[in-house]
Amino acid sequence: MYRYHPFYPPVQRPYPPVHSRAQPIPSYNRNYPPVETKTFMSSAGKTLSLMEDAQKVLQKINTSKEFSSKFMNAAQQSNVPEVHKLLQTIGTRVQPIVSFNPDGVRLVFDEKFGQVDCCHLIVIVRWM
Repeated sequence: MYRYHPFYPPVQRPYPPVHSRAQPIPSYNRNYPPVETKTFMSSAGKTLSLMEDAQKVLQKINTSKEFSSKFMNAAQQSNVPEVHKLLQTIGTRVQPIVSFNPDGVRLVFDEKFGQVDCCHLIVIVRWM
């Protein structure tokens, strides 16, 4: 990065060189609140159900040439309502948010825990 160039004078580095022996960061005695796992565990459970929905969609894409062809044609034509209609035929509990580009499709499965977004599962499948 800092190379000698014959037409310019050498530049001073703005900071001292990094030593090979880094100084350890001092640890302080921190008091953390006790962990509450209720929300964490509920979020994990909801994510598992999202994974089941994602598995259904991927299984349909993997096993049905007709479905995959219709899906890709609708996506290439930017026909989002048709893509959503095709995904509804699979019978998933959560309808994914779909976006696509020339390389593939991005499916976002998300779930709420009350009023809070608890979990998102993002699946990206390439077709190019």
